[in-house]
Amino acid sequence: MSILFYRRPDYLNKPNGPINPSDCDLYVERAKKSERIIPEGLSFEDIINKKTLPPCQLSDFMDYLIYVEHNAENLQFFLWYKDYCKRFDTLSEKDKALSPPWIPDTTEIPELTRDEKEKKWKSNRDAMAKIMDSGYDKKSPTFSSDSETDPSSPTLKKGGESSYPGCASGYGSIPTNAEVAAQAGLKWQPFTVQPFREEINRIMRHYLAFTAPRELNLCHKDRALCLHALQHTTHPTALLPAIKIAEAALRGQSHPNFIRWSICNGNRPRVFFVRTMGVSNILLGFLIAILLTLSKLGRWWRIFAAIEWFLGISTMICAYKGLCILMHFNHGRNLRPWEQEELDAELGELEKRSSSSTAGRETQMSRRTGHYEDSMKGGYGDENNSHKFSMNAFGPKNSFESASWRSRYEKKPILRKIFDKSVWTQDETLRILQDRIVLGANIWALIITIPLAAFFIALPKGNFY
Repeated sequence: MSILFYRRPDYLNKPNGPINPSDCDLYVERAKKSERIIPEGLSFEDIINKKTLPPCQLSDFMDYLIYVEHNAENLQFFLWYKDYCKRFDTLSEKDKALSPPWIPDTTEIPELTRDEKEKKWKSNRDAMAKIMDSGYDKKSPTFSSDSETDPSSPTLKKGGESSYPGCASGYGSIPTNAEVAAQAGLKWQPFTVQPFREEINRIMRHYLAFTAPRELNLCHKDRALCLHALQHTTHPTALLPAIKIAEAALRGQSHPNFIRWSICNGNRPRVFFVRTMGVSNILLGFLIAILLTLSKLGRWWRIFAAIEWFLGISTMICAYKGLCILMHFNHGRNLRPWEQEELDAELGELEKRSSSSTAGRETQMSRRTGHYEDSMKGGYGDENNSHKFSMNAFGPKNSFESASWRSRYEKKPILRKIFDKSVWTQDETLRILQDRIVLGANIWALIITIPLAAFFIALPKGNFY
């Protein structure tokens, strides 16, 4: 990895429409290029397998996708699918035989478009509703209510308000049984004896159906492939079109963008403040050089201008890449606005419980201060923070419009934002990457400063004063 010419991963915006095969090829190409830029310790696999530390943990990746990129559905679906494959592999051969691998037959796949005639769609929905409401054992419904089957799923209050804290109140209703069936062109009830049939039906309602709360950005063809395949089997291969799109977007777009964002150790006001300092140092250096050149002092006094140039140029290059060089000296970083609320809530709860519980306070603070050795214990979905509903596979739409930290941070004075709370950067690989960026900035500053200083030193004295 070149120090002088190191560049952060380029930022890639989300596609305006559904992800098509050409977008997938672009993501795959970018993922290969990112492997040369992103160190091994910050790879996609290491983050997913929880081998990284803050601010590059899996939960930090999820927070970034929710609060910054607004594209967390892919990661939520990917984590569920990864866990689902493990659970499916543990089934007995008898149960696996009930859900054989899916071999797509494109001649049987119905055309699935949003512009389908309303009358035809309604007729399919009504017909499917009649099929599902009669002639079957109602003790084993095909599509069960989420709030009845999973205590971690969202419950709706009157007016469509979600019971999850920090989520927007009108997040959109989950498609009904008949609506999902009509979208898939379903003419019969799926086989209820298949393993995980109820869970697969919930996945269809949460991620695959139109207007789903966590609808994946799939093209109509891939959506139809998945819905059609899931009519016949619950085997993981039935979800291959969707998981291929989700994983490509995660590896080629979200992960490089997340690493680029994580390199920044300061918030936006802080980085702007540092940039202003860099420009001020550069201008001050020119002022010193000009004044000393016009004076009767010896030409070697002008070397003091080189100090200001070096500091200013180095600070500017670091700030251009999102680094505050002042905070980098102790490897610190600003807390994110949602992290500040989390830390305040944890400390307040600990003070209420017991003011003498030092061990408990250290455990709760470990995620942000990095002094607890067991901070990596646990698996997917084991986050103990009350606000980590985003780590659940089933839940409301990913929205933070009503989050309390948002209004509090907007009302915070600009000076408090600049000198906001900071903590130590725990991930060693990220610290090394930041060190290389700072080292490269110092070398470039030295390369630019030496010719400038030599030029002004070579000028004759002005003898004006």
